[in-house]
Amino acid sequence: MCGIVGIASNKNCIKHIVSGLKSLEYRGYDSSGIAFIENNNIKFKKNVGKIFGLEKKIIEKKIKGNSIIGHTRWATHGKPSLKNCHPFVKDNCALVHNGIIENYEEIVKKFSLKNQNIKSETDSEIASELFNKILNDFNDPIKAIERVNKLLEGTFSFALLIKGTKSIYATKKGSPLVVGVSEESNSISSDVLALPDSTNEVIFLEENDIVEINENECLIYNKNTERIKREKHKYISNNDFNTKGPFKHFMQKEIFHQPSSIQDTLLNFYDKKSNSIFLPKCEIDFNKISQLILTACGTAYHSCMIAKYWFEQFAEITTQIDIGSEYRYRNDKINKNSVGIVVSQSGETMDTLECLKKFKLNSIFSISLVNVLNSSIARSGDYILPTIAGPEIGVASTKAFTSQLIVFALLNLYIKKQKKLQFTINDKKIFDSLFNLKRNLSQTLLESDFYKKIAFLLKDAKSIFYIGRGTMYPLALEGALKLKEITYKHCEGYAAGELKHGPLALIEKNIPVIALAPFDNNFPKILSNIQEIKARGGKVIILTDKEGYNKSKKYCDETILLPKSNVLTAPIIYSIPVQLIAYHLAVILGTDVDQPRNLAKSVTVE
Repeated sequence: MCGIVGIASNKNCIKHIVSGLKSLEYRGYDSSGIAFIENNNIKFKKNVGKIFGLEKKIIEKKIKGNSIIGHTRWATHGKPSLKNCHPFVKDNCALVHNGIIENYEEIVKKFSLKNQNIKSETDSEIASELFNKILNDFNDPIKAIERVNKLLEGTFSFALLIKGTKSIYATKKGSPLVVGVSEESNSISSDVLALPDSTNEVIFLEENDIVEINENECLIYNKNTERIKREKHKYISNNDFNTKGPFKHFMQKEIFHQPSSIQDTLLNFYDKKSNSIFLPKCEIDFNKISQLILTACGTAYHSCMIAKYWFEQFAEITTQIDIGSEYRYRNDKINKNSVGIVVSQSGETMDTLECLKKFKLNSIFSISLVNVLNSSIARSGDYILPTIAGPEIGVASTKAFTSQLIVFALLNLYIKKQKKLQFTINDKKIFDSLFNLKRNLSQTLLESDFYKKIAFLLKDAKSIFYIGRGTMYPLALEGALKLKEITYKHCEGYAAGELKHGPLALIEKNIPVIALAPFDNNFPKILSNIQEIKARGGKVIILTDKEGYNKSKKYCDETILLPKSNVLTAPIIYSIPVQLIAYHLAVILGTDVDQPRNLAKSVTVE
C-alpha cells in the first residue's frame, strides 16, 4: 500500500516528484523519501511522517535532479522510523518498493545477506541488498531485475536508480505500475494521478515487465528480457480532483460531489431514446444464470450486502456475498452457471483481485465493478461496470460507495427486464425515483450544518451503535465503519432484530444509538427495537422520513428528517447523513480526516 514515483527528465523535476508523492500520499503516509543522481552519485533524503516534512527538507537543501525516484510508505514490515524509510541506498543502487516479499527470510539465508549492512526491519531492504548483489554478478540492470523477479515471491513493484546511469529502472509483479510519456520526461508511478501534468500517454505494465526510462525514451522488456511494445493510451490530466477547492478536506469535497457522481454514473447506463437501462456490449444472458457471487472488501463489501437484497427481490436471482480476504481461501463448489462480480474503488485491492483470479480458474464469467477503468481488476475481468465517480482521495470511501449502489440498482433493473419479469406501476416509480436522487441528495446536503449538532452529541460517547433492518442493516455497518475509520470511536453496527440476542447487554444510560429507519415494511419492527433501547436508558437518534417521524417522535431524542425513499433509493439517500455525522465528529475531535491513522486508500497487500 505504499506509493512509488520516478521521473527522468531533461529539466529539474524535483517539484514534479514532490507533487507526485502528494498525489500518492493516500496510499501511505508513515514516511517518505527520494533518491536522485548528483555528479554521477546517488544521493537521498528521507523523512518520518507526511510529505510536507520531506518537502521542507528538500527546499532547505535546494535539492535538484533530472532523474529522481520517490516513495511514500504505509508500514507493513517494521514500524514507521527513519531506518525503515525508503529509498534503500546500497553500493550501486537505490530502491523503492511497494508490496510484500513473502520469502525474504529464505533470501537472507540463501544469499547470506544477514552479514551485510542491514539496518532496517523491512523486507524492502532485503530486496535492495539482493538487487545490489546480483547487479554485481550480471553488470546488466535488465538481466539483474529479471533474476531478482524469479527469486522473489509475493506481490511487489520496484523502482531503481543505478550508479553510473541516468536511467530509472522499474518492474512489477502483482502491484500496480504505470508509465507516463511526454516530450520533456518519462515517468513511472503506482497511480496515474501522480504522473507529471505534461504526460500525454500512459502504458500499463503487465506482470514481470521491466521498464527502463530516461529523458529521451522508454524501453520495455518482458519476463524473458526481450524488447516489447505495450499499448499506449491517451492521458488527460484532471487536476480538479487533486485539489480541495473551497472545502476543508477531500472527504468533505467528495461527500458534496455525490449528487453529480451519482447522476454521471446513472446517465452512463441510460438510453434516453428508449428510456431504459442498457449495458454496452454486454453478452450475458441472465436467463441462464442461476447464481451471482459478489466479493469485495471494506466499504465495497457493504455495497454488495445491500445489492444482495435487491438481486433477490427485483432480479429474482440467488446471490452469494463474501468478504474478499475470506472467499479467496474458501473451497466452495462454484456453480458453472454463476456470474462473479468483484467490487473495488481502486481496482487494485489485492484480496479482491485474487477472487477474480479464482473466478477465472473456475471458468465462470466475471464482472469488474470499479471506479478506475485501467486498474488491474478492470483489465482482468470479462466485463467492466464502471462507476463514474472520479478519483476519490479521502481514505474513507463516500462517493465511490454510493456510485457502486447506483450501478447495482441499474444492474438489477436490467436483469429484471432481460428475464421479462413483470414490471409493476411501483417498479416504474422506483425507476423514475433514481433520476430524482440528484435533487434529493442536494437537498440533504443543504442540512450539512445540522449534522454538526448530532456530532456534538456523540463527541463524549465511549461507544456508539448503529442499527437497521433490511438494506439499512448493511448501511448500519457502513456507518459504524466510517466512525471507526476517521474518529477512532468505538462503534458497532447491528441488525436491529439481533439486539436481544446479545448486543442489548451493552446498552446503558445515555449510550447513543443511531437508528436508520425509513418508513417501510420494516418500520414497525425497528420501532419496537427503539423502544427496547429507550427502556434501558439509551439515547436514540433516528434517521427517518416524515411518516416515520410522526410514528417515532415520542420515542426518540433526536430526529434527522430525510426525503421519502424506496427500497432502491433509501440506502443512497441515508448514506449522506451517515457520512456527514462521521465527518463532523472527526473535525470536532481533531483527527486527520483524509489520512486517518494506520490506514491507506489502496490496499495492495494481504
